[in-house]
Amino acid sequence: MFPFAHLFLGLIIGKLSGFYIIALIGAVLIDLDHLIAYARHKVLFKPKKLWKTITASKDLLGGQRNFPHSFITWLIISLIIILINVEIGLVFSLAYLSHLMLDMFDNGDFYLFYPFKKFKFKGPMKYLSKEEFAFTLILLLIFVLI
Repeated sequence: MFPFAHLFLGLIIGKLSGFYIIALIGAVLIDLDHLIAYARHKVLFKPKKLWKTITASKDLLGGQRNFPHSFITWLIISLIIILINVEIGLVFSLAYLSHLMLDMFDNGDFYLFYPFKKFKFKGPMKYLSKEEFAFTLILLLIFVLI
């Protein structure tokens, strides 16, 4: 899913829970693995190459949707934060899980239990499609209506 869908769902969770910052961190920060891959392959400051990379449904660089995009990592991080503070941990965990669930909707490669690549999942929605754009607008509308 494109970042705005993650952002809007994080805002919804933040509005419902009262913990905007925690929800946004959980919903959006997971995509840092994308930025690390962009920097490692030196496309971060090359607009044409960066646009080609972020608009491709396939991982052209490798290293995207890895450890942070794994249910194993979600479970470990969520449990640690819940042990520190239950309320904040639950909000973070829900927002993080929302990110993973949204990424499962698009047709990009998604490894449910990375690093175990045996369990690859591809969703029904084409990446950067009209359907994804409409879905993102629906999330924005829900946020505004709440």
